[in-house]
Amino acid sequence: MRNELLQERATKQDLECDKISLERQNKDLKSRILHLEGSYRSSKEGLVVQMEARILELEERLENEERDRANLQVSNRRLERKVKELVLQVDDEHLSLTDQKDQLSLRLKAMKRQVEEAEEEIDRLESAKKKLQRELEEQVDMNDQLQGQLTAMKKELSRRKKSPSKILTDFDEDDDFSTDGESLYEAPSGYKFSKEDDTKS
Repeated sequence: MRNELLQERATKQDLECDKISLERQNKDLKSRILHLEGSYRSSKEGLVVQMEARILELEERLENEERDRANLQVSNRRLERKVKELVLQVDDEHLSLTDQKDQLSLRLKAMKRQVEEAEEEIDRLESAKKKLQRELEEQVDMNDQLQGQLTAMKKELSRRKKSPSKILTDFDEDDDFSTDGESLYEAPSGYKFSKEDDTKS
C-alpha cells in the first residue's frame, strides 16, 4: 500500500508537472496567437490604409484628367470656331482679291486701249509733222526763190530809177510786173494751209 501510495504521489506530481508545463505552453500559444492576431490586424489595417490612399490618389488623378479633358474640349471648340472664322475670312479675302483682280484686268485693258489710241494719235501727229516739215521745206525753198526774185527786182528798180522815162516805157511793155509784185507779197496757198493745220494741231 505504501508503495502504491508512493507511486500515486509520484504519478500525481508528474501529472502536476505536466499540467504546469501544459498551462505554460497554453499561455505561450495564447500569447503567440494574440501577437499574430495583432500583427495581422495591424498589417490588415495598414494595407487598408494604403489601399484607401491609393484609391484617393486615383480618384484625384481621375478628377484632374476629367478637368483637363473638359478644358481640352473647350479649347478645341474655341479652336474650331477660330478655324471657321479664319476660313470665312480667307474666303472673303479671296472673293475681294478676285474682284480686285477683275477690276485691275478691266483697268489694264482700258489702259492698253488708251495706249493704243495714244500711239495711233502719235503716229497721226508724226505723219502731220512730217507733212508740215515737207511743206515748210517747200515754203523755205519758195521763200528763197522769192527772195532772189525780190533782190533782182530791187536791183532792176534801182537801175531804172536812173532813167524815169525808160521805167515808164518798161512798165507799159511789161504787164507781168504787177502780177509778179503781187506774187511777192501773197503767201502761197500751201503755206496758208500748213499754218492752219499747225494751229489746229
